Amino acid sequence: MDKTTLDILSNKPLGHIEHNALDALLGGIRQYLCIVPGGPGTGKTTFMHQVCDSWAIAGHPVVIFEGELGRASMLAKSLTRISGGELTYDDMYSGDMSAEKRELFDKMVDIYTHSIAERMFIISGEIKNTEMRKAIEEVAEKYGEPPLVVVDYAQIVSLPQDLRIADERIGLKLVASELRRIVDETHCPLFAISSINRMNYDKQTTGLQAIGGCSMFEYSADLVMSLSIKGDKNDERNANMMLKKRPVVASITKNRYGSCGVVEFEFNAPAATFTEIG
Repeated sequence: MDKTTLDILSNKPLGHIEHNALDALLGGIRQYLCIVPGGPGTGKTTFMHQVCDSWAIAGHPVVIFEGELGRASMLAKSLTRISGGELTYDDMYSGDMSAEKRELFDKMVDIYTHSIAERMFIISGEIKNTEMRKAIEEVAEKYGEPPLVVVDYAQIVSLPQDLRIADERIGLKLVASELRRIVDETHCPLFAISSINRMNYDKQTTGLQAIGGCSMFEYSADLVMSLSIKGDKNDERNANMMLKKRPVVASITKNRYGSCGVVEFEFNAPAATFTEIG
């Protein structure tokens, strides 16, 4: 009984994110498993990467298991964001950067090095669930607190060879169970980006049934926070998708420890930045 009540009292936020309205719904960053589903173009990776950068700036450790983008692409997003969009992807990858842009690039790299890099661990390539826990525990031991963990994305986490089976749904159920166990045993906040079912691509708000591959992700999560392009009709959403500054809706449709609700953002894609509206 004493241990259980202590667990309740000790489950307080490790800190807070820069998006105040969303942070209030989330109850701050604490030990929970949050699934972040969304369709193409909603900026799921960019959104979570922005949260991670600000978390590191605040002095906390971060571990990103990145199965889609390499470290260079992730760094380029951060440099673009730090510059307020003044330093673009085209600037960095054109192969012929002007002297002015190179000076800006070096300045942004210096800022990143001194404010983020020391506490940011990006593990790119194949995501192996057997190695995730080890990396998380090593970072937690080094910094004296559990890191904020992001998995990009849940449906491509690899299983050990002896558990790789023909039925994808059973494999994803094992992945969802492992993510749940990692949170419970390492006490880290873990955000797992998720694909959604194709039938939900054209919906403004993606419900719990939209999470791709396996309903176990829904059941094992403490929170489900979907990202979608704003628009009452398909034509409006499709038009918004083409904008460089897109209206995006973050919908918390499951929250074991707080409220459900909706927060609206402007996603400035060229600047790799999400800003709350209102």
